[in-house]
Amino acid sequence: MNVLGLSYDFHDATVALVRDGALVGVAAEERYSLHKHDHNFPRLALDALMTQHGIALSELDEVAYYEQPGPKYARVLMSGLARFPRGIGTFISANKNWLREKLWVRNTLSSRLRIPPRRLHLVAHHEAHVAQAFLASPFDDAAVLVLDGVGEWDSTTLAVADHRRHGGQRIVERYEYPNSIGLVYAAFTAYLGFNPNSAEASTMALAAYGEPRHLEAMRRVLGPQADGTYRVEPRYFDFEGDAAHLFSPALVDLLGPPRDIRRPYTFDALVDEAPPADAEDRRCADIAASLQEVLAEVLLGLCRRLRAQTASTNLCIAGGVALNCLANTRVAREGGFAQVFVPPDPGDGGAAFGAAMLRASTTDAVSPIAHPYLGGAFPADTLAPLLTASPTLDIVLGAARPGVRRAERVQFDIIDDEDALLDTVTEALVAGDIVGWFQQRSEIGPRALGNRSLLVDPAQLDAVRRMSTSVKSHTRFRPYALSIADTDAARVLAVDSTTQPILRWMQSVWPVRQECRDALRGAIHVDGTTRPQVCSPADNPRYWKLLTRFGRARGIAALLNTSLNERSLPIVAHPRMALAMFARTGIDLLVIDDHLFRKRY
Repeated sequence: MNVLGLSYDFHDATVALVRDGALVGVAAEERYSLHKHDHNFPRLALDALMTQHGIALSELDEVAYYEQPGPKYARVLMSGLARFPRGIGTFISANKNWLREKLWVRNTLSSRLRIPPRRLHLVAHHEAHVAQAFLASPFDDAAVLVLDGVGEWDSTTLAVADHRRHGGQRIVERYEYPNSIGLVYAAFTAYLGFNPNSAEASTMALAAYGEPRHLEAMRRVLGPQADGTYRVEPRYFDFEGDAAHLFSPALVDLLGPPRDIRRPYTFDALVDEAPPADAEDRRCADIAASLQEVLAEVLLGLCRRLRAQTASTNLCIAGGVALNCLANTRVAREGGFAQVFVPPDPGDGGAAFGAAMLRASTTDAVSPIAHPYLGGAFPADTLAPLLTASPTLDIVLGAARPGVRRAERVQFDIIDDEDALLDTVTEALVAGDIVGWFQQRSEIGPRALGNRSLLVDPAQLDAVRRMSTSVKSHTRFRPYALSIADTDAARVLAVDSTTQPILRWMQSVWPVRQECRDALRGAIHVDGTTRPQVCSPADNPRYWKLLTRFGRARGIAALLNTSLNERSLPIVAHPRMALAMFARTGIDLLVIDDHLFRKRY
């Protein structure tokens, strides 16, 4: 049976295909439209997915959409009326959108996909997240924690799930809007001078530079209770307002003026002995640290409540808040569960495959996700039209952006001997080159895990800084991440067990052992931690070989790994996009499967 899952109309529009109970492909619209967090109907992604898997729309048995518009519109309507007459303009505009198109998703999908309405299923948003977390996991049974902004009404859901029990999953507790942990974090992201629903990772990174000096105030805002529940104090927020002003004047009275988004922070993740930050930078960092600490308190309280509801020692987490690696780590360490699993795309994009897997589970045995490499792939001859004549690359190289060193020529080779290819790339990394690494199918979700990656020797800070300025336009206070071969993980990370699922896909943050820090400094934050990908041969064979080959050359099988994209653009999808990025930026060497491009200066 072929089940198509879709998520769109808020952010991260995505399509997913489940065939006979197995997730076979996922495509995010942003990778094709080049509009980051694209929320529009995923037309381009749908075409790419169906073409890649050789399936026509007529062959779809069912379609599952990731939320139910009716209950969601009821919340929008009631929340807007509760604020009347304040925000009347926003309320009228929202109602026009809902009445014009959003309420009629079933009709829209039936028309676009040419499928009868009876084969379309509108899945409750948090039920899609529960399925996404549990059905994708390797567990037979688990507690499930869903944390995001808001679905229809729910913002936090506690559930238990068991493949051996009829019905599979059972929701045991719900926290409805406006008790939203995700919206609180988004509001503080805006307050601290970042773009909400996009730059929450900056808020998380900022916390490392501060101390939790505002805990009492923060607990008044996001209140953890003694029984493990929590309560958001609504007077500090304006969740129905403009996205850049999700907080109210009451929060400003409590914590001081918000950060001007135009003012950059002076912190630097690559400097151990940084000069003292100014008072405003420190204040904001302290607020971020306090927010992060209280967030952990709330999550640990919810874990206690879940542990009381189930005999399972496994926990699955999904929803946008599951992208908070610091919080995930606290849960893994202190939540009372032996194993913690987070799917590779825990947010709304991944809810597309959650909805599809939930529908598929009614008739098929659903297979867990073994790896995240379920995105786009391209035929072996894709590059051939680009390489028929050398002037092609000369023309592309003329597009280098200002400030990027102009190469005189590009040396192009096809190296079909894997050992020779890995030797060449290792030599380039040891020499301080910035390497673009594009192979096979892309990762799903926001993390680059060795198939659409930028790689640098983490010991060479000059190369790391050059990548930050000439390739990524990277914010200085945000750290990079580390890919580590499983053979060296225990040597590098101060963690009880390096086989935890949460260590595989850059979903948690752990201390790096002191004796390894100099060799890995470029991928370590100022607090001595990194966000690791522990890679085994079963996870990604060629990438694991590269890590181990680099380890033989440099002593530790670990590389700085960041996503293959420029700032404000999504991770590259097509080889043509990778070549364009290679031309525009300071990447020294680009590998596309067995094709190797090297700049000569």
